[in-house]
Amino acid sequence: MLVTGIYVTIDGIFVGHILGEEGLAGIMLAYPICAVLYAAGALIGMGASSLASFHLGKGEGGVARHIVGNALLMVVLASVLLGGIGLIQGEALLRWMGAEGVIFEAGIDYLHWYAGLGFFAVLSMAFTSLLRNDGRPGLTTLILVTGGVLNVFLDWLFMVVLPWGLAGAAIATMLSQAVTGVWALSHFFTSRSGLRIGRDTLRPNGRLMLQTLRLGFSSFLMYLYLSVVLTLHNKALLWVGSALHVAAYGVISYTEAFFYLIFEGIAMGIQPIASFNAGAGHRERVLRIRNLALAVTLLVALAGVVPLYLWPEGAVWLFAGDNGALLPVAVSGIWLYFWGLPMEGVLLVGATYFQAINRPRIATLLTGGKLLLIGGLLFGLGALFGVSGVWLALPSCSVLLTLVMVLAMRRERRGDYS
Repeated sequence: MLVTGIYVTIDGIFVGHILGEEGLAGIMLAYPICAVLYAAGALIGMGASSLASFHLGKGEGGVARHIVGNALLMVVLASVLLGGIGLIQGEALLRWMGAEGVIFEAGIDYLHWYAGLGFFAVLSMAFTSLLRNDGRPGLTTLILVTGGVLNVFLDWLFMVVLPWGLAGAAIATMLSQAVTGVWALSHFFTSRSGLRIGRDTLRPNGRLMLQTLRLGFSSFLMYLYLSVVLTLHNKALLWVGSALHVAAYGVISYTEAFFYLIFEGIAMGIQPIASFNAGAGHRERVLRIRNLALAVTLLVALAGVVPLYLWPEGAVWLFAGDNGALLPVAVSGIWLYFWGLPMEGVLLVGATYFQAINRPRIATLLTGGKLLLIGGLLFGLGALFGVSGVWLALPSCSVLLTLVMVLAMRRERRGDYS
């Protein structure tokens, strides 16, 4: 996920330097709609990964294979449904987001390409997670590195050599997702896979599908939360600020995405280990890996927060160059926003831990709680303190939910994960 974070960052650098603040604003208004595709991939991939690992821990390999086969069916269904909605309702959704003029034209090009090729986004998200669970973390890393390098090259080709604007950025991302998704999927049709997909595993099993969706629901909420947070920030910033503040939020979001993807990598790394050991009844191993993951997450977050507070101008320059209008707005946002980064990472790892040990209610409480709280905090604090209140909303939400997570971990005493 560090590799993914790097190429997401480079993608933002291309957009900010080539298209300027209008490009950053356009992608910030369009991306929340596109992010629902990744939410669907996380729902299927993390749910199937947790469930398959749990059954492998119990020695039920045949059931685990059936789960993976049914995951492929769900990927196809989800991508057709969501892609169709994006193509048919994309313009109306983008207008509702507040896009107009040049920003709308750029955003709709981005959205249409994302929706049209959305199958690959869902496939890549789901099956790179499953590939890691099949005992191939090295291959997963190779696939993600290849996709990242390809994405950077295609960004350069479609945005610099061929000036296709945000449409070029979307095409570059989707072609890279096609490579990573198809490559990851192909592994499950080979004899090297312990979760090989065959004709028998493609028979729909409603019970396994529902269990997959139940376990993956907290991951879905994590990504849906990302979409909702981006949307509500955009709406709130346009309400108390301007499009310039949305562009500043673009700088903040790209910076945060780099660290968030590292946190996600830590969370995904503990999931198969925790699920397998939970299924086998090894409680102490589960607790050790959880505590190690939380410690590493805090160290990574602090390593990010310190330089951001010492030199916030560096992050703005990285994504927007020497933009005199954007610089003071973005620096102010960085100061008020990033103190909550450690809590964001801890919450992601904590929710994945509860998901991995078959405690979907607690995982859903943590992720769903964000969805319930963030809107009220954004518009409540925005009404009281203007743009500063909008910047403070997310870290305030993270503090409250971190307290809930700590209480849940203290109450989680039972050693039976069945």
